[in-house]
Amino acid sequence: HLTNAAVQKSHDEYNRNNDLKWDIRSLKLYLVTKHGEERVNKLFKDIQDVMIRSLICVQNVMINDKHCFELYGYDIMIDGNL
Repeated sequence: HLTNAAVQKSHDEYNRNNDLKWDIRSLKLYLVTKHGEERVNKLFKDIQDVMIRSLICVQNVMINDKHCFELYGYDIMIDGNL
């Protein structure tokens, strides 16, 4: 799927210095400054739990083939309350 960054980078006024993509460290540091370390650590633990539990739910139907692999991605939405 297309991300905002993929669409916006073709715009005439696109500025690479104002890119919408952050690495996970930058995101976490920003959130810590806004919400505190304890709350952000809980958020990241909750995200990890969602990912693990969802994979456990489908483990019996996941392809197990030594000649290939599958990548699983997650889109996580975080509101202002974390």
